[in-house]
Amino acid sequence: MLSKINLYIFYRFLYSFLITFTILAIIIFVGDFVEQFRKSAGKNVPIEIIFQLAALNFPSLITSTLPITAFLASIMAHLILIRNSESIIINALGYSLLKSTLPAILLYLFISLMFITVANPLIAVFDKQYSELEYKYIDRVDKFASITKNGLWLKQENEESNLSSVLYAQKIQNKGKNLLNFMVLEYDSNGAFQGRLDGEFASLNSGYWEMLNTQISPKYGETDFKERILYKTNIKLDDITDSLSSPSSISIYRLLTFISFLEGLGYSAIDFKMHLYDLVFLPLFIVSMVLLASSIVINLKQNDKFTRVIVYSFIMIFIIYFISNLLDALGSTSQLHPLISKLLMPLIVLVICGVTFQINELKRKKIL
Repeated sequence: MLSKINLYIFYRFLYSFLITFTILAIIIFVGDFVEQFRKSAGKNVPIEIIFQLAALNFPSLITSTLPITAFLASIMAHLILIRNSESIIINALGYSLLKSTLPAILLYLFISLMFITVANPLIAVFDKQYSELEYKYIDRVDKFASITKNGLWLKQENEESNLSSVLYAQKIQNKGKNLLNFMVLEYDSNGAFQGRLDGEFASLNSGYWEMLNTQISPKYGETDFKERILYKTNIKLDDITDSLSSPSSISIYRLLTFISFLEGLGYSAIDFKMHLYDLVFLPLFIVSMVLLASSIVINLKQNDKFTRVIVYSFIMIFIIYFISNLLDALGSTSQLHPLISKLLMPLIVLVICGVTFQINELKRKKIL
């Protein structure tokens, strides 16, 4: 049960969070609306569709900024407490800076857990709708690939035979470049079935599939077997990758299953692992940012100028943003394990906070 002083600190940090969250939300929404407007320039996209794109993309963007929001809101809360001499009263009651930060930690743990458990499934739905609208009105291309529990399905065109086809493979390798145990169903322009191909292995090259050990079964005529054939296609490797679901469109409750499913197909699931660990370590990252805010204002007095603290805060944001992106790049390219790449940043921040608090405690004991 929180005491009255803890509740007061809790509400102070909650107030600062709501103010900071609202300001950043407005900035992010307006910025993304302008970006969606720029992307749709010259494509005659209705203004209401641009607004929908910005609205659907907003929850995903605001979630990614939660650690920064927590950091700036905590700085704001501390500055208000110091300016109003409330921090002096809190200290006089026996509350150290670290102890007075505990209500803020509880607040941000609750907020982050709510975003992960409640908001994340809704954000996944919004992200999926956003991707569909973007494909329809901005990219204006059909999705070539679809993953189901049974395997990979591809829609393609064969300019050489003027046939469209649906290609199915039970397993894939190298992000769709190689297919194992595949089947091709061919159709004419009227949608009438024209034939079928079944093979053991296919490799995607520039403008064609190289198919090995393939049985060809035309609609009319005898079945034939070819050890090697070149099958024309309009599919490119990027088309397969780009057509797959984005990690943010999969809710946290389905991510583990989906990762296992992708790896079972032979597809790299590293981006989905990065997203999973990002969500798992979000509470820890946010808590570390709250403690970092406390460590920055640890020696600040009521009559001190706040300009230096504000400048330090933005420098810290830049440094953390840079290191986070570097670790993400190392994780995405498998130079670091995805778990390590996502866990390192919160641990680095916590170590910095621990060292800062320890140094301040040693200085205080020397003074006393």
